[in-house]
Amino acid sequence: MPSYDYRCRDCSQAFTIRLSMAAYSEGVRRPCPACGSANVERTFYALHVVTGARGVGGSSAAGCGSSGGFT
Repeated sequence: MPSYDYRCRDCSQAFTIRLSMAAYSEGVRRPCPACGSANVERTFYALHVVTGARGVGGSSAAGCGSSGGFT
């Protein structure tokens, strides 16, 4: 089951929830565990992926393309 990262817009608490992909696509959301607010937003984090490829440092940053976003 996938994990989704959220941040509360009211108290700024960051938290992670586990939802099935079906529940997420149906719009199921969980309230903030700190304050109970339903005013939450999903957050995204860039990942740094180390590979065995040759090149500068042998690594690449996933999700950090020249467009500045995910593709």
